[in-house]
Amino acid sequence: MTNIIKAEFLKSKRTMSSKLIFAFPIIALVMAFVLTNGIENAYAESAWNWWYVFILPGMIAIVSYLSVMREKKNGYYNIKTLPMEKRKLMLGKIAYLGILVLISNVVLFAGATMGGAFLTTSVPVIGAAVTVVVLTIAVLWQIPLFLFLSEKFGMVVELLACLFITVLGVSVAPSGKWFLFVSAISNRIVTPLLHILPNGLRTQAEDPLLSTTVIFPGILIALAHFVVLTYLYLNWFEKREVK
Repeated sequence: MTNIIKAEFLKSKRTMSSKLIFAFPIIALVMAFVLTNGIENAYAESAWNWWYVFILPGMIAIVSYLSVMREKKNGYYNIKTLPMEKRKLMLGKIAYLGILVLISNVVLFAGATMGGAFLTTSVPVIGAAVTVVVLTIAVLWQIPLFLFLSEKFGMVVELLACLFITVLGVSVAPSGKWFLFVSAISNRIVTPLLHILPNGLRTQAEDPLLSTTVIFPGILIALAHFVVLTYLYLNWFEKREVK
């Protein structure tokens, strides 16, 4: 599996995907700075808000689509002499894309913690580091879903689905039913870590959304969705390849 992941890195070394994982968090940082310029105590918090609410899901969708298109162009999975199950190759791709998500979160983490250098606020290093780990785990389920949508329906349907589940997540996150919608989990569990609401506003001291009791169950629910979606996608992929 380690060799498969290394191969994925080599295949994408000079592709658009390798650039987007840095470009998207930088875009989030620039947008937050421009839109909050002159607003007291806003920059670093807004950088995180733009990131996990909208830009990160979009990045995962686009990078997943580019990965699928690269394989279709190269005919990589049509090589019949590969000495391993093809589902393992796809599992390695999912792991590789998960690493890309982690790298992008780290880039955003670096920019947010240095927010004070841009005449506004910065996010504490420990809080941002914990958020990087939690947020990465919380969005992994999107990878097998967007890979499937890219393979089956193409980019337009995939991006529309991404927009729908993102808006749904933002809408449901503040409610008591957040745990029923996996797209709401990343918004809900990040709130008590950064003290930022999905709409970008700071939470008040007594805000019930600051409860940290949602973090652990939220991670478990997100991981369960990731495991189930990965299993279903790998089975679908294997059957498709056999056909």
